[in-house]
Amino acid sequence: MRYAASDRLKDLVCPPYDVISPHEQRRLHERDPANAVHLELSQAHEDRDERNREVAGVWRRWIAEGTVTHDPTESFYVYRQDFEAQDGRRCRVSGVIGALKLGPYGEASGVLPHERTMPGPIEERLSLMKALPVNISPIYSIYRGGGGLTPYLDDLENRPTAARFADEHGTLHRLWVISASAECDMISKALRPGPLVIADGHHRYETALAYAQAVGGDGDHQSVMSFCVDADDEDLVVFPYHRALKTSVDFEEIERRMSERWPVESIDNGTSGSLALNHSSADHPFLLRSKEGEILVEVGDSTVVEQIGARARAWRDLDVVALHEAVLPLVLPEGVDDLRFSKDPDEILRLVENEGWTAGVLLRALHPAQVVEVARSGERMPQKASYFWPKALTGLVFRTLSRLPN
Repeated sequence: MRYAASDRLKDLVCPPYDVISPHEQRRLHERDPANAVHLELSQAHEDRDERNREVAGVWRRWIAEGTVTHDPTESFYVYRQDFEAQDGRRCRVSGVIGALKLGPYGEASGVLPHERTMPGPIEERLSLMKALPVNISPIYSIYRGGGGLTPYLDDLENRPTAARFADEHGTLHRLWVISASAECDMISKALRPGPLVIADGHHRYETALAYAQAVGGDGDHQSVMSFCVDADDEDLVVFPYHRALKTSVDFEEIERRMSERWPVESIDNGTSGSLALNHSSADHPFLLRSKEGEILVEVGDSTVVEQIGARARAWRDLDVVALHEAVLPLVLPEGVDDLRFSKDPDEILRLVENEGWTAGVLLRALHPAQVVEVARSGERMPQKASYFWPKALTGLVFRTLSRLPN
């Protein structure tokens, strides 16, 4: 199902629920009464069950009023984003939205995770799915396809779009509906070998799997809507998730403990800490921020091996793994009281300077292929290890499911 008013999609779509801030949530709610946020992250009621019943009622009203309508045939949807990267490069991410068969992670399903999940969000989303059996937003999956679909995706430039608009960030979003059986077979065949690695949406995938297992039997509920992108040939941008941490140990003591183990360099006011981080030749450099300034800490791979052994190299090579599996346990055996994550370094600095967080930790960005190789190794990254951008928008396509038995 899709919005009938494709000419005003800009006002109707929203980001995935897990990246919507409270301020953004309010803004989207006020933007349009039919904005997808009214399903994705409703403000209807404090009580969860009452809120979910209201969301289901909103969906039924949208159908009755013709706000959303059924496409006449089963289709794939090619979704393309054209955008400017931080370094000024013109980039594009183009992929296919379709129904991905559900199954436990592993070789049998061909679906692999790359991050750890938490039970809380899954419980929240499962409650919503039981009230509203709809895939509201797609999970975001990547694969190593060697550019096999690229000529076909490029050729779509010569066809009319089903939707086209630019968002407030300047990203151009386009959607093509693909319903010809020969093209659908070709797309399915290209994606089938897998594996598909979940880039965004681990909680949504696990929620959909739990729902499918609860309902049982055959039906649309045994699949989940997924946006599938070839990591080998698309301009995927992966930002690091930086950390702010609270601990009973003050920053001076943290710095002292680190300097006893690894090279530590103070960053002068006139020097860019981010530049020093990205140009470091160390295996695992980290930029630590405090109210007083910044320090660059350079950790060698030998430290990680000593702590965790010779586990999968693709996983062990990640800075975020070195941080959580080796550096923090060694430096803070007392433990970390709280963690906050953000892709915005300025937000981390604000937390340290204005809200009493002990320190900020800035990390280098990942390459998309690293995410695939870590997943293939059977390991999982720590929570919030990667931020794929731009996000696949919510509201371009909805997918209805079977209901739970009464």
